[in-house]
Amino acid sequence: MEELAQHPEIDFLMIADRAEAINGKLYVMGGAWDTISVPDLGLPISFSVALGINIPWNATNEPHRLRLLVQDADGAGLAEFEAEFVAGRPPHLSLGSLQRMLFAAGVTVVLPRPGAYAIVAFLNGRESRRTTFQAAVENQPPEWPPLPTQD
Repeated sequence: MEELAQHPEIDFLMIADRAEAINGKLYVMGGAWDTISVPDLGLPISFSVALGINIPWNATNEPHRLRLLVQDADGAGLAEFEAEFVAGRPPHLSLGSLQRMLFAAGVTVVLPRPGAYAIVAFLNGRESRRTTFQAAVENQPPEWPPLPTQD
C-alpha cells in the first residue's frame, strides 16, 4: 500500500526568461535553461524562477513558508525571495489527494564572475530542491586551464 504524503514537496523548479503563475496555470517563456550569456557581469540581470509545490490533503489550511536563494559556487547568497502561503482545501479534494500550487518569482541579481550558480528552494525551513546554471560573458571564450607542457 502506498504511503500517504505528509509534507508539501517541491515537484519541479526551473529558471526561465520570464514566468507567471496565474489562475492555477504556469506561463513560461524561455524556460528550463541552464546557461546564460551576458554582455557585462557587472550589470544586473533579470530572470524568473518557476516552481510547483505538491500539497498533501493533511497539509492544507496551514501556513507554509517558501524561500528561494540564488547562490554562487561557494554557497554565498546573492539574492533571496520569501513568501508565506496557505493552500486551501477545496471540497472536491479527497483524503490522500495532492494539489499543486504554482509559483513564479522575478529575480534581479548581479553575478560577480563567470561560472556556476544555483537556485535553492527551501520549503518550511528545509532544502527541498535546487537547480544550477552557468554564467558566461558574451563573445568571450571560456577560460580553460593551460595544457601541461612536455619537456
